[in-house]
Order: sequence, then structure tokens, then C-alpha cells
Amino acid sequence: MAESATQHQHETHDQHSAVPYVVVWIALLVFTAVTYLTGIQHLGKWALAIALAIACTKSALVALIFMHLRESSGATRLVFVTSLVFVALLLFFTVSDVATRFTLATPAGAPFGTERSQPEGLLEHEMPAEE
Repeated sequence: MAESATQHQHETHDQHSAVPYVVVWIALLVFTAVTYLTGIQHLGKWALAIALAIACTKSALVALIFMHLRESSGATRLVFVTSLVFVALLLFFTVSDVATRFTLATPAGAPFGTERSQPEGLLEHEMPAEE
């Protein structure tokens, strides 16, 4: 009797509908389009937060649906949440380190750099030759 219950549980567990996979696939395509659209816009300080939110949402959908984390045991979920905490700590400390550094200075007249580092008028190599 116990064997038939276990066998029935395995049979029902192995049968999956394609609907959640298609819905998640469409959602991933939408999030990819949103990632592209926000990437070509200059969102300033919000760019990193929006990109991370979209990436976390996409990875959560993949983990929950395609990797069957939604149907897994508590220990597997605990390992997944622990890994997310460590990734969040890594990102937090990396971003806070970069955000608190001094602004790098680009020498005036350099062919690269920001607009602020460029002097007014023509650059030295753009000056007309004196005869």
C-alpha cells in the first residue's frame, strides 16, 4: 500500500504542464527588452538599482520555475537563500567601496575623458600651425 502511494506521488510529481514554462519564457523576454531599453537610456544613479532589480527578478524566475526550486525541499531552499544573502553582501560591499572612492581626475587636454576635463576652445593638437 505504501509503495503504490509513493509510486502515485512520483507519477503526479513528474507530470508538468508547459504553461508555466511558456509564461516564464515570455516574462523573461519582456524583462530582457526592459533591460535593453533601460540600458540605452541614461538613468544616472538609478541605472544600477534598476539593472540589479531586473536581473534578480529574472534569476528568481529561472530558479523557481526552470530549476524546480518551487517544488523542492526546505533544505534546498535554505541553501538558495543563503547563497542570495552572500551575493547581496558581495554586491553591497563592492558598490559601497566604489561609491566612496575619490573621483579620478583626467588631465586637461587628454583625448579621452569627460567633458569637464576638456578646456574651452581648441585643444593643443587642434591649434592651427603658426607660420
